[in-house]
This record gives sequence, C-alpha cells and structure tokens, in this order.
Amino acid sequence: MRYIIIIVTGLLIFVSCKNKKEIPQDPDTYYTCSMDPQVVEYKPGKCPICRMELTPVKKEWSSKDELQLSEQQLQLGNIQTDTIRNGSIGDQLVLTATLNFDQMKASSVSSRVMGRVEKLYYKNLGDYVKKGSALYDLYSEELNNAKQEYLLALDKKSVFNNETVIDFDQLIQGAKKQTAALGFE
Repeated sequence: MRYIIIIVTGLLIFVSCKNKKEIPQDPDTYYTCSMDPQVVEYKPGKCPICRMELTPVKKEWSSKDELQLSEQQLQLGNIQTDTIRNGSIGDQLVLTATLNFDQMKASSVSSRVMGRVEKLYYKNLGDYVKKGSALYDLYSEELNNAKQEYLLALDKKSVFNNETVIDFDQLIQGAKKQTAALGFE
C-alpha cells in the first residue's frame, strides 16, 4: 500500500511539472503563427498546428480607443501627422470633429401602404429636409390597384353616362374612400 502511494505521488509530481506553463523571457514579446494566429507561445519554435516557424510579435501598449497603424498602412492611406504649434498651416485648415444633431427634432415617417421604395431623396441621417418636400418614391401594388379602380370608374361613368343600371357615382365614391383609407386623396 505504501509503495502505491509513493508511485502515485511521484506520477502526480511528474505530470504537474510537465504541464507547467513557460514563463516568458521578454514579457513584451510573444510568438504566433502567421497561418494560425490563435497560437500564442512565449518562446520561439514551430506552430503545433501547421509546423511553420513562429513569428515574434512585440506587444504595443495603448488605450482601448486608440488605433495603431504600421508605416506601410500610413503610406497606403496617405496619412500625414504633425505636431501642434502656433503658426499658419496654409490657405486651408482641416480639422477633424464629431458632429451632433438634436435628436429631439428628428422624426421618422411610416408608409401607410405595403410597397417598395423606388427612389430615396434623403439618404443620410441628419440631412435637412424642407417641409413639404418628397422623401421617397414608393411603388405599391395595393395603391396602384386602388388608383386604377378609381380611374376606371371615372372613365366608365363618362362612357356610360346614360346608363341607369349601374350607379357610377357610388363606384367613384367607393374608390375615393379606398384611396383615402390608404392615406391618399
């Protein structure tokens, strides 16, 4: 019994020493694979997944809202930086800013009929819209049918003006009520 306890204890010590995590030599450098970036090691070697050489990466300490660009990214993006100082910059002054608008004055418009927007006149949030100007062009099968029914009733009334069997005024009033229910008069 005593020998079993000694053997089990020895195996536990051996296994715990084997799974010990490497302490990084340089805490600001880690090694990763270019094919498998989820691999992070603290010493050089080969990727355990694809067997490629691991690439050293320097940790950059910055705030969470900061974006770090490489020299190549700065060159490709045509980004230039300068220090703040007194003096004139030239005939133009470019400033970056955040534009806020009064959300209490913003409103949304809902369509009264089913359909699709054919043309949208104002595409950006915060665009100034004059009162009475068109916001969008809407195609609606339901509205088109109501319009066609109204126009057909007007046309048939003029063609069959002397007809007393059909009350075209009642058909016209029904078509008017239908378009009014859809929000159009």
